[in-house]
Amino acid sequence: MIARRLALLLFVLLTGCASSIPLQRGQIDTLSRDTRPGELEQILGQATATSQADVQSGGQQYSARRYNLQTGTRQDMTMVCTPLCIPIMITVPVMVEYVVIQRMPGRELLAWGTPEQLSKDADTEVSALMPVVKQRLEAAGKKP
Repeated sequence: MIARRLALLLFVLLTGCASSIPLQRGQIDTLSRDTRPGELEQILGQATATSQADVQSGGQQYSARRYNLQTGTRQDMTMVCTPLCIPIMITVPVMVEYVVIQRMPGRELLAWGTPEQLSKDADTEVSALMPVVKQRLEAAGKKP
């Protein structure tokens, strides 16, 4: 009985996270300003964008995508009680929001990083663009 409940708990935890594939550190470590559009898509691979938005600023078009970047893991504990209580350790991924911005129509990579990093970027094109990017990505993420 306890084994069935544990199996059910693990199934629910694992399938709940399966719909979105996060970016990994190894993927973003290879990005550079010289990354071509085709290479960028290969690097991003199967990672799932949590939202995407087209943005216009200063007469220029941009495409921005938001991802979850897995920065590590942590251990959480839960208790399963039937009638004895058994502590169960669960590994949970730690995520941060990560943004990739491309200049259109050529889809050249302009910027990548957390919204906080990009908002403070020394490149004024990037830092000036971030308020609009944040707003549009947030709105796009709320659409059903």
